[in-house]
Amino acid sequence: MTESQGARLSLDIRARSADMDPGGYISIRGAGRVSMLLAATLALMAGGCATEGQPTDRGSLSARASGTADAPGAAEYVISRIEDLTVVDCLLPGRMRKMGQTLTWVDRPRPVKKTISDCEILGGQYVLFDRANFDTALAVWKVAAEQGDPTAQTYVGEIYERGLGRTPDFALAAQWYRKAAAQGNARAQFRLGALHEKGLGVATDRLEALNWYRQAAGLPKDKVVYLSQVLAESRRRPATSAPKAERPADKAPTALQPAQAELQEIASASRSRHQELAQTETARDHAKDEIVMRSQESRLLDQAKPVIRADRRLIDQYVALTQEAETQRIAAESLERVLSVATPVIAQK
Repeated sequence: MTESQGARLSLDIRARSADMDPGGYISIRGAGRVSMLLAATLALMAGGCATEGQPTDRGSLSARASGTADAPGAAEYVISRIEDLTVVDCLLPGRMRKMGQTLTWVDRPRPVKKTISDCEILGGQYVLFDRANFDTALAVWKVAAEQGDPTAQTYVGEIYERGLGRTPDFALAAQWYRKAAAQGNARAQFRLGALHEKGLGVATDRLEALNWYRQAAGLPKDKVVYLSQVLAESRRRPATSAPKAERPADKAPTALQPAQAELQEIASASRSRHQELAQTETARDHAKDEIVMRSQESRLLDQAKPVIRADRRLIDQYVALTQEAETQRIAAESLERVLSVATPVIAQK
């Protein structure tokens, strides 16, 4: 394709942009005509440079869309950076409030689930731990954590636990996890249980770990009554601390048998939770593929990077499914940890 042909096609895309809403997403009313126009335009532009045998199935498009926007051949792909669809906890700026003519204040920052692209558009902040360092990550979440936000407190706990280039401070991590866990944050409850199970920054305590794992999994307290009794007895008197003849053998089955029944129920719940998680993750992946396939990309002559336009409803659906999958994953992993903590003690009995 010649340069003049490319210019005419780009100008044609710009002239037809009236069919798109002000937010940059294709409107329902004009979606069909604009999609056909952009699809035909992209096909014509790619015709002169496409290589023979290039894969066009959905999985290949998703896999090949992970390069940078300016990488060679990026304009051939349906979407230039698949990582922009990563869902993060986005810390949005506080809202300005005003009462009367004299009193003005700003709310505390609030974390919400957003894609990276939306978070940046809204002026929010987020942390990708595989690319962050300690100071920058802490700067994002520390203020909101000190103001009592449980999501921010959980992130601060993870920053101290991971270290991010420094020596991890498990004791401080446990303090922040405990604050968030007390407010019902499941991720903090799971992480605090893991620290107690491993004895990192806190005393090794299987009963305490079991309690936090139970809460993170959403299990009522009465579902682990006998398991808790067995673990409490094990904590008071380890199996190797007393001769076998001194143990009250006639009382052991009283708590042991119901504890075994509770363990079986939890194992069944764990299998069901993993099945639900697999279904939700499949739906999430399909939603992401749908965004990739339906997104339309155009590059005007004065733009360094392509413009990615996607259906807002698909984005919102994908974010919701991602959040649901995260919730189910924490519950599933917490049930697994309940089993891993309790099963060895039951086996010893």
